[in-house]
Amino acid sequence: MLIHNTKRSFLTWVVIFSFCMGGVFLLFHCSKEKSQPTPGLAPDFTLKTLEGQEITLSQLKGKVVLLDFWATWCGPCRESIPHLIQLYKNYRESGFVLVGMNVDKGDVEVVRRFVKSMDIPYPVVTAPEDVVRSYRVTGIPATFLIDKEGKIREKIAGFNSAIAQQLTAKVADLASEKP
Repeated sequence: MLIHNTKRSFLTWVVIFSFCMGGVFLLFHCSKEKSQPTPGLAPDFTLKTLEGQEITLSQLKGKVVLLDFWATWCGPCRESIPHLIQLYKNYRESGFVLVGMNVDKGDVEVVRRFVKSMDIPYPVVTAPEDVVRSYRVTGIPATFLIDKEGKIREKIAGFNSAIAQQLTAKVADLASEKP
C-alpha cells in the first residue's frame, strides 16, 4: 500500500510539474512574440508633425523610412538624437525619411522646445497610444526600419555605439536597394 501511494504521489507531482513547465513555456513564448513587430507591412498611420504637416506612412512607399519612438526624459533617446540627425542629413537625398515618434505625455510645448534645443531637422510627431500599440513598442528608444515596399525590416531596442553603426549600415543597404 505504501509503495502504491508513493507511486501515485510521484506521478501527481510529475503531472503538476509538466503543466507548470508548459505554462512557463507559453508565457515566455507569448511575451517574446509581443515584443516583435508583426511581419509584413508596417502599420499605417496619418499624424500631424509639430509644425502641422500631415505624414501618412503609406504615402512614403518607395522610400526607406526610420520611425524612432522616443521621449524627452529618456537618456538613451537623448543620446541617440545626434546620431539620428547625422543619419538623416547623410541619407535624405537618397530617399531616406526619418520620423521622430514622440511618446511624451502632457504638454506638447515641452516637446517643441526640446526639438528646437536639439536642432532636430527631421519631422517629429506625437505618437498616440494606438500607433504605439500597433508597433508593439514596449520600451524606448525603439527604432523601426521600413523598406521601400513598406515592410518592417528591423526593430532595434535601445541605443549605444554598436547600434548606431548597425543602423547606419542597414540604412545604407536599404537606400541602395532597387524597389
